[in-house]
Amino acid sequence: MKTDKHVAIGVEITRNRATIGLVDQHGKILYRFHVKTLRGRPATATLEPYLRTLEQALLYAKSEHLQVSGLGISIPGSLELTARRPHTIPALPSLNKFPLCDLLEARYNLPAQLHVDVDAALLSEYHFGAGQGFRRLLFLNVDTVVGAAVFIDGNLERSEQAYVGHACHIAISMNGPRCSCGKYGCINTLISMEAMQKMVQRALRRGEQTSLVRRLSNREHFSPQLLAEEALRGDSIALHVYCEVGRRVSAATTKYINIYEPEILIVGGEILCAKELLIANVRNSLMMRLPANNAKMFEIVPSYLGSDAALIGAVSSYFQK
Repeated sequence: MKTDKHVAIGVEITRNRATIGLVDQHGKILYRFHVKTLRGRPATATLEPYLRTLEQALLYAKSEHLQVSGLGISIPGSLELTARRPHTIPALPSLNKFPLCDLLEARYNLPAQLHVDVDAALLSEYHFGAGQGFRRLLFLNVDTVVGAAVFIDGNLERSEQAYVGHACHIAISMNGPRCSCGKYGCINTLISMEAMQKMVQRALRRGEQTSLVRRLSNREHFSPQLLAEEALRGDSIALHVYCEVGRRVSAATTKYINIYEPEILIVGGEILCAKELLIANVRNSLMMRLPANNAKMFEIVPSYLGSDAALIGAVSSYFQK
């Protein structure tokens, strides 16, 4: 074993679990560990499983003669950048304003960095994925929460709230359902699994035919995977859902395109499995919304790093010269 191989340890915290991974200088995950997220507990109890698994990763790195350069943490929320701590993590409120970086640095004698998940995902795509070679990038994460991040000339663009962040509260329909923020028709209420189920239910009430009925009657659960499979088989209702979601995503994305003029739009997230189909619908809708010159100036591509993007991006800066 070589003794000069540098790695960093990424920690991606999500609502249901955390992933801890050893990432090398090429953005490759050499080894990963998973641990369940414990919600509704004090900060120390919430962090304990993460720290125990992180220590397991450190022991593994030592056994393989790998030199750990630092720790990077990705969170599903917002940051207090100067304090290097979470501002708000809706799924884990006990970690709000908790001095996470300070704790990790004191405990492990390693530098620690904290990132919003969508920012981390964009960083990984810029350094190792679909965004390599571009100066102006827009990343859109289509998941249970819709997020956006912008990277221009080597820097993340940040708002007064410390991140461009959650596009979920962009209102695109005054007639849409009421959102948790108090507004109506926010993008997040219109592309959720619940919203997609309602699209299917409305089509069934109109008497439209769909193979989804057969699969759901066989006790399959409505899921992104099921919807994607039927859309790719040509089911008219599933295809309509993708078309409508693409239209709604493009409505939210237009704001960012007009402000930041990106060269590339990268679409990531797990809620819609048939990304190429989604991207085709987003592209078609944007072509109608944007001036012809603007629409032709940028590319629209799926995330290259997929579900690993936030984990890799959380540590990407440790390998940049």
